[in-house]
Amino acid sequence: MSGIGGIHSFNCEPIDLNLLAALSERLVYLGPDGGRSERKPSIDMVYRAFHTTPESRLEKQPYVSDREDLLCFDGRLDNRRELIAALQHELTGDDSDVALVMLAYLRWGMDFLQHLIGDFVLSLWDSRAQTLLLARDVAGVRDLYYHMSFERVMWSSDLAALLDLCGVELEIDDDYVAAHLARLAESGQTPFKHIKAVAAAHVVTIKQGRAESTRYWGLNLENRIRYKSDAEYEEHFRYLFREAVQCRLRSQTPIWCDLSGGLDSSSIACMAHQLIESGDVSDLQLETVSYIHDEAPTSTELKFISYVEERIGRAGHHILESECPIFSQTDFRSSIVPNTLDIFRSYYNELNRLMSDANARVRLCGNGGDEILNSLPNPAADLMDSLVQGHFLELHRGLKTWSQDRKQPYLKLFWDEAFVPLLPRRLQVGLKHGPVKRLPGWLESEFVRSTGFADRLLGPKDVFGFHRPSDRLQAISFLCAVRELSGGFMRLLQNVEIRMPFLHRPLVEFMQAIPKEQRARPGETRSLQRRALRDLVPPEILRRKGKGNPIEALSRAIVREHNNLELLMTNTCAAQYGYVNQQRVNSAVEKLKYGDMQSLEIFRLIPLESWLRLVEQKRTHVQVTVATTGLPEAMPVATC
Repeated sequence: MSGIGGIHSFNCEPIDLNLLAALSERLVYLGPDGGRSERKPSIDMVYRAFHTTPESRLEKQPYVSDREDLLCFDGRLDNRRELIAALQHELTGDDSDVALVMLAYLRWGMDFLQHLIGDFVLSLWDSRAQTLLLARDVAGVRDLYYHMSFERVMWSSDLAALLDLCGVELEIDDDYVAAHLARLAESGQTPFKHIKAVAAAHVVTIKQGRAESTRYWGLNLENRIRYKSDAEYEEHFRYLFREAVQCRLRSQTPIWCDLSGGLDSSSIACMAHQLIESGDVSDLQLETVSYIHDEAPTSTELKFISYVEERIGRAGHHILESECPIFSQTDFRSSIVPNTLDIFRSYYNELNRLMSDANARVRLCGNGGDEILNSLPNPAADLMDSLVQGHFLELHRGLKTWSQDRKQPYLKLFWDEAFVPLLPRRLQVGLKHGPVKRLPGWLESEFVRSTGFADRLLGPKDVFGFHRPSDRLQAISFLCAVRELSGGFMRLLQNVEIRMPFLHRPLVEFMQAIPKEQRARPGETRSLQRRALRDLVPPEILRRKGKGNPIEALSRAIVREHNNLELLMTNTCAAQYGYVNQQRVNSAVEKLKYGDMQSLEIFRLIPLESWLRLVEQKRTHVQVTVATTGLPEAMPVATC
């Protein structure tokens, strides 16, 4: 993924060229293939290139239009063919992605983003309207942050660079902390009060010193796909899934593909192999990579991984946990955000080394599959629909079927999955329904109250406005996937282009528009996916009812590193900030030592604590810097 950034002055004051040079330098690690800057009155843009596609090597960015508009585009267009056909009369020989994006803006104006399918962030300066646009793709796969003051706006692909260069104090946003501990923050949030992220599927319009964030895309309430037979749904799914993988195989370097042994990664690997073997994608090397829990027999997926390797005719790269352990001592550190993936830092370090040695810059992964394809046996969609529509006989039959499937009492199932989820969220919180039951006991009660923590545990709200419960649940699942991806956690551990076929926009829209009975059925999660790919994926994987259980691997890692964990979680910054009760944290950490996996929620506190300590270290650095320059009073530093 390339790096983009820039500065726009609101009062026509000259832009500090040293500041711009520093921003460009900080983006070099994202774009090692060179870069440049472009200056216009009141605005400067910088671009650092990370080439992956054939067309990207021909681009000249920042791109300047005939009417002196500026564009920096970090992305990949997956509907190039359609855009070229629509814009053929405006094309002048340059059909690079960045040129197509600019032509789309000149043709459709502010509606141009709806025409772009792919992963991207962009900054676009309209010289005539004196307006700056900052935009992000619908799933938030790539990152873009910005800071506004009265005099200027500065933006960057790199949060740390923006934090260091824009001159703001390190003020922690408690709302972000609550969102992190409750699962995941919104895609427009950052841990710092004065720095924002461009939200997924949003464009930030900045004009005359004012910014407005607008959603430019959403799931369509009116879109309904209804076929006469299962076979038609299966054919449509296969077509879109094939397209989703094929457009993500556009690369001039080898592509690596995660292979965990689960249904999602196996489906992607098998489809990519088929596309290459059939000649639909040519001159491409595909490698699979798997993390093997070789010291935890109940967590290892090697048997299922081997089924796929046999199907595609080659062994993949196996990274052993015994050599790259989970939660090793070197993992007790944090990124510029509280990163839950830090416990796998040793794995990512080895993966980075292997991919670098192979000159590989693209990695496929199955993120989003769980949420889009219905990986959990959840009766709520069926039962709530029947109740809302007054189909009581259908409700009765559904309760009987799901009661048998889940081995759960009929009335309890009705209460938990049909009735209570339809109540207003405040009543669900009062009844301590569902996820609210798992409210961590080590949180401080005032922090829980002031941040509305219990409500957060219910997950995101449906921002699209679906009426039918099953449609609403599907939309919320997509929003959960967006939250997971838009935090930028993987990018902070691996500077490669990460592509996720299951978040292909046409596939997401299709899965939202089909009947719920196609997505999942009693006793059969991922029903459509299993049926549609039965000739592609090994049958042993298609028959799996779930996926591997990492509990044993995590338990072993906790026991091995418990002394270091205990040291980290003693006298925590989190307690001094008022987020947690230190005594209860100590108790939870102690229980983990004896294999009490009921305390696993403490895992979300670990990266937060590491991150808080990093913030305090940065504050200490500021204090020392101020002291040595002879400036007045230094910023106070917490003693954690």
